[in-house]
Amino acid sequence: MNTTPSKRERDEILKWLNRNRQMLLDLYKNQYIAYNANGIIAHSENLREVLALANAAKQPFLIYLVPRRTASIEIVPIRFCSVARHDRQFPASS
Repeated sequence: MNTTPSKRERDEILKWLNRNRQMLLDLYKNQYIAYNANGIIAHSENLREVLALANAAKQPFLIYLVPRRTASIEIVPIRFCSVARHDRQFPASS
């Protein structure tokens, strides 16, 4: 059986990924997932294992590696203060 998705199926599968991206990041960090428009078929840190399970399902699927963490940008305020040098004389102690 040919498990390569058609363009229409691929679009539906990618829509599923975009709708469920946050759930995948929460539950499957650093794992490969085989999924289609109906959901996850298999998941594991071992790609060969995922491919074997997904091929056994005999459904069109795509593979996605869920990142360990996502990059985010944080803008941190920087405060400047003036630093002045003063030559002061202190009274001599007696």
